[in-house]
Amino acid sequence: MDNTCSEDEALELVTFMDDPTFDSSILPEARSYWHSLNNHPIGDFNTDGDRLALDHILDHLHHLIRLEEEEATIDKFKNSTIFGIFSKYAAVLILPLLVYSIYVTFRSTGANSSKTDQIVWHKVKATVGMQADLVLPDGSHVWLNSGSVLRYPNTFTGSVRQVTLSGEAFFDIVKDEAHPFLVKAGKMHIEVKGTRFNVINYPDETVSELILESGSVRLYSGNSKDNKTITNIKPGEHAVFDTVTNQLTISDVDVRKYTSWKDGVLIFRDDHMEDVVRKLDKWFNVEIILQSPELKEYVYTATYRDETLPQILELLKISAPIKYNITDRERLNDNSYSKRKIVITKRK
Repeated sequence: MDNTCSEDEALELVTFMDDPTFDSSILPEARSYWHSLNNHPIGDFNTDGDRLALDHILDHLHHLIRLEEEEATIDKFKNSTIFGIFSKYAAVLILPLLVYSIYVTFRSTGANSSKTDQIVWHKVKATVGMQADLVLPDGSHVWLNSGSVLRYPNTFTGSVRQVTLSGEAFFDIVKDEAHPFLVKAGKMHIEVKGTRFNVINYPDETVSELILESGSVRLYSGNSKDNKTITNIKPGEHAVFDTVTNQLTISDVDVRKYTSWKDGVLIFRDDHMEDVVRKLDKWFNVEIILQSPELKEYVYTATYRDETLPQILELLKISAPIKYNITDRERLNDNSYSKRKIVITKRK
């Protein structure tokens, strides 16, 4: 209740309460104490700050519900009559074929055995408004930003380690000189052998970006084996590829500004307000509309760590000549909700 317990202590409490031998007579007292800490019922969350805070929870719940529905559909198929009959007799039907397959396999040469290895591709998606991280089969670490999707194989075979990215990700790649690591991010093709870098490749944007923290990166076209190098990127450089004009520009930047998101920090350094709200859109899963055109070129500098969207909006209101209005969400056909819209106008 005091928000002072550790994660391990909280888990211990939940496990204790979930135990069948748990004394349920404690619950009414705990529930009463919980309600005493809340000065207003749940229906009274009417302030802008409360509504935005609850939006994040609601979006996550709907994401979990959709996952449950997908699993339920799979379970329903498994329990269908045809599938049930097949499952019942599958062992009897497949056993002779399995024995014959083993016989044929042992007669095959060792050179052909590697061809039977099955590569399974995994897809990991970071829920919109949240971040995720994962470890690849080679031990490399990847952080995914809001709404990003990474596809990778269950094992890296052959001469290269290849993944595809849609969205934004920070890569910390295990060094392996003999097996280069390849990232396909739309039209931007990236090759590294062991380095730390950030890639931005959202499908709704017209540019792909790469920011190198350490090591070296080769940008190439076509197949990596063709060695058609476009350029090599050095630490501290920011490569921007315009997918419409096919033009590449490189500049020196403060890398921390582009990579701090994985640590829960948002950094703006002389950024136009149009770029600021675009980043906030993805970070908080909202739609911010700059209604006054002159605000798009307004330059903004700030660093946010653990601030909520209401707090950021209030700070923007204090430091910039703006005011904002938050509109209600709309319920969609799939029972999810549209993004919260925030309209920003110039303050007179």
